[in-house]
Amino acid sequence: MTQNDDARLLVGDRIPERFLPELRLWARRKRGYYFTRNEIDLFRIAAVAYADAARPSVGQIYRLLCALVDEDAERNSLPVRKPSLTTFRRIVKSMPDEFVRYMRFGRLRRVHTFEFVSAATQALEINFN
Repeated sequence: MTQNDDARLLVGDRIPERFLPELRLWARRKRGYYFTRNEIDLFRIAAVAYADAARPSVGQIYRLLCALVDEDAERNSLPVRKPSLTTFRRIVKSMPDEFVRYMRFGRLRRVHTFEFVSAATQALEINFN
């Protein structure tokens, strides 16, 4: 397993090593006072999904984040607060520009059926023997 195996987006795209130091600095930047550190970390994790070759909109990623927060609220007594769409958009737009451009536009590639099925079967814990 390489050091970058855990640096994947929602669909399994690897984040190139050259972007990791700057992304880690971005993730450690000063956080606001309204949201907790854990909440801001979650928002930033969701924001990274914006940097995908499928080019999702900020609104799509925001709805995904809200669905995750709602699902978590059903299970936990201390629910995570949701950011406004404006706040989330600000977080997304604060990501390193070169990283976002590269991931969204710089290396479009054809997704092979095997990659798609492999990623889905792992996520769903389905074994084909």
